[in-house]
Amino acid sequence: MDDHRDYDATSHDEAPVREKVVQRRRRPPLSCSECRRRKLKCDRSLPCGQCIRSKTAESCTFVGSQPGDLLKTSRRISPSNAHHQRPHGQVDQQTGAGSMFVFDSRLNAKSTPDRVSKNSQKEDLHELRQRLRSLERAMAKSVPAIQTPETTAHDTLSETTTSQTGPGAMYLEDRIRFLPDSNFRGKKGKTRYFGRSNWCTTASFFQDIGTFMRQKHNNESYRDYHSMKKYKHEIWTRESQEHQRAFRERAFEIEEMVPSRAIADQLVQLYLDSFETTYRVLHVPSFLKQYADYWANPQKPDIAFVAQLLAIMAAGTRFLPTSSSSGQPNAYQHSASKWIMAIQSYISCTSISPHINFKMVQTQTLLLLAQLANATDSELAWISSGALVRSAMTLGLHRDPGRFRKATAPFWSELRRRLWTTIVELDLKIALDRGMTPSIDLDECDCNLPSDIDDADIVEDMKHEPSPTNSTRRTQNIYQCLLSKSLDLRWRVVKKVNALRFSLSYDEALQINEELSRFLKTGSDCLNDHVLSSDASSSVRHQFAQSLHQFTIQKFVLALHRPFSLSVARLPKCSYSRKICLETSLEILSQMQLPAPGEIIVHPHIKQLASGMFCDDVFHAAITVCVELSLQAQEMGQSSGSRIDNINPSVLLSMVQSQQSVMLQAIERTLDDFGRTILCGSGRGSKPFFFFSMILASAKSRIKGEDPMTELDAVSKRAVQIGRGIISGLSYEEALACAMRPPTQDGFPQSPDPPIAPFGTTPISASLLDFDFPSLLSTDFGGDLATLDLNGWFDGVESGGSDAWNGAMFADLPQL
Repeated sequence: MDDHRDYDATSHDEAPVREKVVQRRRRPPLSCSECRRRKLKCDRSLPCGQCIRSKTAESCTFVGSQPGDLLKTSRRISPSNAHHQRPHGQVDQQTGAGSMFVFDSRLNAKSTPDRVSKNSQKEDLHELRQRLRSLERAMAKSVPAIQTPETTAHDTLSETTTSQTGPGAMYLEDRIRFLPDSNFRGKKGKTRYFGRSNWCTTASFFQDIGTFMRQKHNNESYRDYHSMKKYKHEIWTRESQEHQRAFRERAFEIEEMVPSRAIADQLVQLYLDSFETTYRVLHVPSFLKQYADYWANPQKPDIAFVAQLLAIMAAGTRFLPTSSSSGQPNAYQHSASKWIMAIQSYISCTSISPHINFKMVQTQTLLLLAQLANATDSELAWISSGALVRSAMTLGLHRDPGRFRKATAPFWSELRRRLWTTIVELDLKIALDRGMTPSIDLDECDCNLPSDIDDADIVEDMKHEPSPTNSTRRTQNIYQCLLSKSLDLRWRVVKKVNALRFSLSYDEALQINEELSRFLKTGSDCLNDHVLSSDASSSVRHQFAQSLHQFTIQKFVLALHRPFSLSVARLPKCSYSRKICLETSLEILSQMQLPAPGEIIVHPHIKQLASGMFCDDVFHAAITVCVELSLQAQEMGQSSGSRIDNINPSVLLSMVQSQQSVMLQAIERTLDDFGRTILCGSGRGSKPFFFFSMILASAKSRIKGEDPMTELDAVSKRAVQIGRGIISGLSYEEALACAMRPPTQDGFPQSPDPPIAPFGTTPISASLLDFDFPSLLSTDFGGDLATLDLNGWFDGVESGGSDAWNGAMFADLPQL
């Protein structure tokens, strides 16, 4: 303090000189007095780490400047940076423009006028007492050091509120900022982690489902579930053993797994009309030439080409025409799982250094697309994506092709840019689904974006880059080019949303949203303005790629706004995010809605991926709408006794009910779509249907003001009955009608025993352990997790494997 008084005295003596020359002002000290005296770096904790190590914690003080200097200095400190210059434990309150306060532990009640603020003296005293209590609690700890938010977020959560991230107080919900326990599952050596953008974070808001499950554990009325569990286990054991035995006998004979020419032609064309429009992997003319050469002499095939062909056909099976209500897979979905396993074996046997070339990376990319399309090993997609990224970086695909002097031909440079862009797109998609940060750091990549040119315009022996195409003509690569323009922005969204320490300010989120919206509008306008070709196949590709472009950007908009939307109870300022999440979720559900029962999807459509590649996205969007319904029910209950000026309560209630009716219709259709995608005989796809039935029942109960437990009990029994019927060979409509019949004395509807599906007709997933209904309701959520048998239910909507789950998913969370 003496130093500042001397400085002020000198300033008054030199007043005449100051009128002519503006001298530099001394900035307010930020380090504690001991660190300034000893010239050490201070971490600005209270007490700081240096004082703790030197055992002088009692003398650790932060000295503020005089009021006059503070008032002049505060205008040079931006509000966004002010909170970084305050010690830990201090509640950051901005009471007016230009106010700043540096905490001094030696201040007392009489020194409050030294604070430059517009608060009253009473508020200043109250804040000072709160700071002193925080210091006393810290000193009473067994561990004397107070960690900063950057070192331990867990201690910060228990001791202080979340730090500010901008001019306004950005207090996110704790379960969003620090993640709920449901994102940390398992025990001992078998654990799973899911990040912030995963659907588990949103599902954790439905606490009553966990309560219901705990109450029903060991309930004798659920004894029929155990018999169904044994029944399904026998089916899967028999089929899986036959499947594994057949695969082991011809594990490496992939050239014999290619179907007839007619089927291959159809599957290849379906792939080219769908995935290849946006996820560019192939040079189509070169591939078609190799394809024709293969059929000209199939006795001596190129095994590397056959592996690519099987991966392409496996991805194309998802788009084979099929009825939306049959519940039966198309004839080649069973074969697709075998093809995928064969390609995996081929890659594992050839993935040694000399064989890692451009063609091998193409095969790995096609394999990942096939896995995503068929919902096979979706939980392991993150691992597969990481292996693909490292293979690509081994070839240097992330670097500028011009740096490879012997590989600078325009043909190879363009193919490298296209393939690298596709790999980044797939990595972002999987990272967003899993709640992980991207495996790729685009700041360390200098590979340019692909060019908007047709495949026919680039050939392997060309010497110069082709000339730009006419802007009014639509090229084969326009879809990837348009989507790649927002690649860097979407990468920032995944990185910031899933970061360990959430630091995304709301202002920055709104800025990113504005840019994403601009890319979405520009891309849509560009695709609509291009002259449509008279070729029917070209029109089909255009419709699919346009829908994929819109869906891709919308899911990143949802991921950007969802953390703020789920924190709207604490952040009324974020009501805009709540509106964006609701509107975008409804758009996604409408876009992915299956056609009417009995209608056949003839051409490739993005909705055919709703039960495969984009199942998690549809499921998450549906949960988001349920959260909105729950929030509205809570708000209506809180405002039932209040009155809004100039608004008739009955009119307001009618408006809310009308909106809720639209939302309920959308998510009820989605529930039916989940049920119609369950495969007859196997029950594959049951997980999203069962779990969403529970969430929807909880949301409906809150709207009606009823006890959710009663509704959850009835819905869970009905969902199990539907699943049992579909496993036995009924269609979804037949199983639903059976489940809606009046129950018998044992609590289940009357129904004839449906015949078991003949062995050999049931499609087999590469995942041998799928969800079974009774295990969900017979789990002890409060006891030993060793008995947990959820078969990966909560580890992915279409999980490819069995993983332990933390039973406290809905525990210790506030009710909506």
